[in-house]
Amino acid sequence: MKPEWKNFLIEQGAEFDGSTLLHFGNPERERRIAPQGAILCDLSHQGLISATGVDAAAFLQGQLSNDIQQVSAARAQLSSYSSPKGRAYTTFQIMQRQGVYYLALSSDVLETVLKRLRLFVMRSKLALEDARESLVHFGYADPIGEQRLQAALGDYPKQVLDVMQTGNLTIIRQAASVPRFEIYGELDDARQLWSRLSVHAAAVGSASWDYFDIEAGIPKITAASMEAWVPQMLNLHLINGISFKKGCFPGQEIVARLKYLGKNKRQLYRIAIDTVHQPAVGAKIQDAQGEEAGEILNAVLSPSGNQIEALAVLKIAAADQALSLAGAKINSLPLPYSLDSE
Repeated sequence: MKPEWKNFLIEQGAEFDGSTLLHFGNPERERRIAPQGAILCDLSHQGLISATGVDAAAFLQGQLSNDIQQVSAARAQLSSYSSPKGRAYTTFQIMQRQGVYYLALSSDVLETVLKRLRLFVMRSKLALEDARESLVHFGYADPIGEQRLQAALGDYPKQVLDVMQTGNLTIIRQAASVPRFEIYGELDDARQLWSRLSVHAAAVGSASWDYFDIEAGIPKITAASMEAWVPQMLNLHLINGISFKKGCFPGQEIVARLKYLGKNKRQLYRIAIDTVHQPAVGAKIQDAQGEEAGEILNAVLSPSGNQIEALAVLKIAAADQALSLAGAKINSLPLPYSLDSE
């Protein structure tokens, strides 16, 4: 995080533990604001890799699951990077800004992923760098966020993963039940936009942003879930995170086999757990017979504060059964896209 940005957030009431932003003074109140109210959320804790150079697109095309040719200054995409055995090292959101590709991922896997990607650069003309300090990054969600961005910037991205470039800001529309946007930019422009939006929006900790990702069914790979799942088990094929028409990439044979032979036995589901205790990534979910039925991928305390909402990778055959986690009952929640069992 840029020191100047941290100082700005402290002026807005942010409380830190070292470099980690905890909350803005009242975490219980902050959790209850979204999705009915407007929020601003610092996203500096997320990782960011930059790819620059004339061979950047060709290199990424050969490494990632999606078609990098579809990324432009006006369009971002979801993607993943897998081992040769088809297990996802990470999931990405990829954007292009001023001719540079930026890959957003969990910070705790950034160094591992960056090191592995660099192994395959060889003679390609590109540079891969840790770009966390290069741009300010924050989120904005608001039931009337379209009107307020229109008033502040003169326009806004219309569809999910549409990108708007304005001045030194890059705005990306995100999936959510209310208008939601990620903002990347230079320090001064970011401060000005935050200040303008904060007139009608409350600053909150990262849990509210995580809630929207879980609601939208967007999986996040962290260090605890690295190499645990094939991309289809994370529903990446259902949220346009895999291209089956591009050329080869690591793990492509496994990914294609699941699609064309229909042998995928696990998928990502959204669930509610009757507990307020945050489960660990990888926590085991059991069926009525006490057998393992799946694992937690991402989880957050709900805005109501009376249950945990989570994304879990479950056995498809067990998904409709009575499930529990450490004795707490599990209920199914809807996703904004249709599931299948390919």
